[in-house]
Amino acid sequence: MGSESVRVTIFGKDYSLRADDGNVNAVKQAALYVNSKITEFWELTASKDETKIAVLSALNIAGELFETKARYEVEAKRAAEYEDKIRSLNDMIGRAKTAV
Repeated sequence: MGSESVRVTIFGKDYSLRADDGNVNAVKQAALYVNSKITEFWELTASKDETKIAVLSALNIAGELFETKARYEVEAKRAAEYEDKIRSLNDMIGRAKTAV
């Protein structure tokens, strides 16, 4: 599996990043998202310390990630419960068919 160089701009600075085959678009989308978060914090925060803005943006993105993971875990548990119910109903139907 190879990788490809991708040029992106984040907060006015150009970066050359590596993307695995087929992930070029994902890398570009991630860079756009990070850029939008940094720009958002730059506009909302009185501080113009770029490092502080980058850290605040990273913490915000990490918070979004943890919220998404928590929602995913709830939905995965719910899906597993539905799968168990479906399996149980299929077993009941199978037993009912053989009893007839």
